[in-house]
Amino acid sequence: MRGSFEKTVLEPDFPFRLFLNDGFESTPHHWHEDIEIIYLVEGSVKVGVGNDLYHLKRRDILIIGPGEVHFFLKEMQTSNRAVIQFRMSIYDAFLSGSKDIRTIRPMFTHSKYLTPSTEVHILMEKQIQQLINENTSAKEGYKLIMKARLYDLAGILIRYMPKCEYSAEAESRQIEKLQKLDKVFQYVDKYYQTNINLEEISKVAGFSLYYFTRFFKENTGVTFVDYLNNFRITKAEWHLMEENDSITEVAYKSGFNSIKTFNRVFKKLKGCAPMQYRKGIKSSPWSLQ
Repeated sequence: MRGSFEKTVLEPDFPFRLFLNDGFESTPHHWHEDIEIIYLVEGSVKVGVGNDLYHLKRRDILIIGPGEVHFFLKEMQTSNRAVIQFRMSIYDAFLSGSKDIRTIRPMFTHSKYLTPSTEVHILMEKQIQQLINENTSAKEGYKLIMKARLYDLAGILIRYMPKCEYSAEAESRQIEKLQKLDKVFQYVDKYYQTNINLEEISKVAGFSLYYFTRFFKENTGVTFVDYLNNFRITKAEWHLMEENDSITEVAYKSGFNSIKTFNRVFKKLKGCAPMQYRKGIKSSPWSLQ
């Protein structure tokens, strides 16, 4: 589980994928080049995007722009979400000039949260459901139909959502910011089992300690300490589910040098003690044991 840049492998001639996720596993902070649309089929899920935390319920739609740092919190109850990912290049045939680029690109730059009963949601939901149906049936010509639905999505956003300016300078700043964050995420992924302090991670990002704490919170929505704890607990979840190590071994493998701290942080984030969590996993309907 990497908390950094996510390299998705999409077909060059049709850079698109759609899959269902039951929300049973946490997804740590990450970002990718793709546009991502989340559609809640059933249940609920909490999604963090930058400094915002969205609590999605059935039929809600969340659009996450390329390069936006986001994460998903684990759901203990039944949940099912459709995840649609595609590249801006899918619109290349339409983006024939700079005016077209300035029109369509801003529609996918920042996250957009759409709830039922609004006109734009009704229109978007219809296209998303058709995408799901076509992707599932995969009948002859389905890619052509799905591409048409993606064009419809862009058209709906352009027509019904507030317009915002596209700036090459803003995009350049965004790329620089993501490069800084990626250094931090990569470092945590490699050294989370060691004692990482704020001074150390600030140097990795190339910032003073004061500026780094502000920078990280503004761009991820959490403090670095909270991010590190969440990352380590996500690792602990995997060990508890997949291995038979003792709780003490799980704590040390996950980067905690104190059992007391591990139990406290785990209970705070997951609502139960590690041993209770393991027992609950083994008796859950998702367990294959």
